[in-house]
Amino acid sequence: MAIDALSRLSTRVLDSALPSLPLYLLQATAVIGMIGVFLIATRRGGHAMKGRRVYIGAILGLIYLFNSWFVAGYAQGVVKLNLGIDILLISGLLGGWRGGVTCLLASLLARYQFSGTQYFLPASLEAALQVLAGIWLRGRIYPRMLTHFSLRLILQAWAVRIAVTLIGLVLGVAIIGSAQLPLLELATQRVLALPVSLLVLVAVFALVYNDAQIDAQRQREHAWMRIDPVSGLPNLRALDERLQHHWRSSDDRGNACLIVTEMGNLQDLLLRYGPLNDSGLWNPHNAEAVRRTLLHARPTDAMEIYQFGDSALAILLLDASLADLRADTELPALADRLSTVIGDDWPGFRPVFRCAVVELQPPTQDDSSIPFRAVTLALNAIESGVVFFDDPIQRDSEVDALIETALDHWLQHADAPLYYQPKFRLQDRHLVGAEALLRMRDGDGHLIAPMRVVSLLRRRGRLAELEWATLQAATAFLGHCRDDGHTLTIAVNVSAESLRQPGFGARLCTLLEQQRIPGAMLRLEIVEWTEIVERDVVDANVVVLLAAGMSLSLDDFGAGYSTLILLSQLSVAEVKIERALIATLSDAKSQSIVRFIVEVAHRCGAIVVAEGTETPAQEQLLRALGVDVGQGYLYARALPPEQFRQLA
Repeated sequence: MAIDALSRLSTRVLDSALPSLPLYLLQATAVIGMIGVFLIATRRGGHAMKGRRVYIGAILGLIYLFNSWFVAGYAQGVVKLNLGIDILLISGLLGGWRGGVTCLLASLLARYQFSGTQYFLPASLEAALQVLAGIWLRGRIYPRMLTHFSLRLILQAWAVRIAVTLIGLVLGVAIIGSAQLPLLELATQRVLALPVSLLVLVAVFALVYNDAQIDAQRQREHAWMRIDPVSGLPNLRALDERLQHHWRSSDDRGNACLIVTEMGNLQDLLLRYGPLNDSGLWNPHNAEAVRRTLLHARPTDAMEIYQFGDSALAILLLDASLADLRADTELPALADRLSTVIGDDWPGFRPVFRCAVVELQPPTQDDSSIPFRAVTLALNAIESGVVFFDDPIQRDSEVDALIETALDHWLQHADAPLYYQPKFRLQDRHLVGAEALLRMRDGDGHLIAPMRVVSLLRRRGRLAELEWATLQAATAFLGHCRDDGHTLTIAVNVSAESLRQPGFGARLCTLLEQQRIPGAMLRLEIVEWTEIVERDVVDANVVVLLAAGMSLSLDDFGAGYSTLILLSQLSVAEVKIERALIATLSDAKSQSIVRFIVEVAHRCGAIVVAEGTETPAQEQLLRALGVDVGQGYLYARALPPEQFRQLA
């Protein structure tokens, strides 16, 4: 009789539980789908699995609430199949204690809301056990589950789930008593749920594994983008990120310096061995040699090596200041040691290195963390050896910036600072004109050498702009001279950079017309150190200039062979003898050269100007040699505009 009663009870329990299995499978499908959607959504946000622990707990808590509402409304029977146990275990496994506690709180709310308080205590204890089991399991199999999709790991998690479920049943009986619990029905439901629970775990492990592979791929791509493909060393992007981290870190904001070294005779190496191709100049082997043999007194963990451009190497020194490195007795030998290290890779070739030492400063909002400008300025200051980017070089860079800023202002306001050095006819010392000379000063009133201004702007490709700025200022000055009733000729230096620009002649004529200046009052001195190319454009500009009454002068005649060619090709009104010849005029050979220049110039219809005339003896010799005009300290230095107008 007892057996028959037990059989009938089992049949009744199965009959009540089996219809719920399809609904249970539907729950499982929905839960797996929601977890997958969550992983995809947070993946788009860029969060790795480790950074989503609270998110995981929150979303699994919401899934638990939804599942409890669904089961309460649609499942039949006193004991209802649901995935609450699996959700709690997964929250601890994936979310750790943060995610597990978050999900546990949501489960307690759902239990109270949808199931009442009848079995609240044992259900809450079992929920807490499942979360703790998940956290314990995380410590056992995480992060292996992210790198291996293993059936063994899944079965371990499933076994823990079964064990904790049994413990939960035992706790329920101990707290409430078997008479108060539908024990057989509860046990049957838990057994029927096990296969579906295994399916859920398999799906979740698969989703998490695939998500982790995306992380791994991103990390590989991140590493590839920060490694130089030729040398295998961290590149500029890696250096920039390292410096950004250095300045952001509250515990790591000490001093730091960057040593950038490059081969000064790289072109010789390329000419001798050809393109470096895949071998490159630097590689991990010689970079490690740099780390071990250079600056060996410093800890290696405070020294990092980076590829700086195609052929330069950067050594990042943490906890080091410029003053510390200046006092380092081994640093001056850095370039020589580098030559020895790299020379081993290129037998028969002696590389020459130059090294720039720059102290790093926190970047402003718009600046890069890498001080490219400071490094470039420091490296350009030397041919070989070690240079510190300190106050003198910093001042040089500030002056360079001042020059370019001033040029922009001159172009806009036509007020380039020109002084005018008078020219006097030698026969009677009559004032016949002047040469416009640039006299720029820095913020402290110190004179900046004109050739420095010219050289910088020429390197920056702005020489033609400088020459136009001086033409604007000289034209404005000529307007004042015209108003004073003077008909002097003012000479302004121009180079091939201006003459080769299409339309330069017409543009200059327009400028003179706007100021109502006769063309005869402006003379263009063609400096000798430029090479005139694009002859069609140059000739067209010269024709326009001469037609407007302007004249041409050859500056520094005798300093090079090209002046004779220019004299034969251009219609020149004036030839200026190079000042080095005037300085040695007491020498018979210099006198012969001057006599030859005078004869050639006069045959070509040009007058001759002696630049740098400083003594009466020179003046007397020049007059005897047939030179027409003198210019130099014997007569006057370059004068400010107002003083020159008074002199005139």
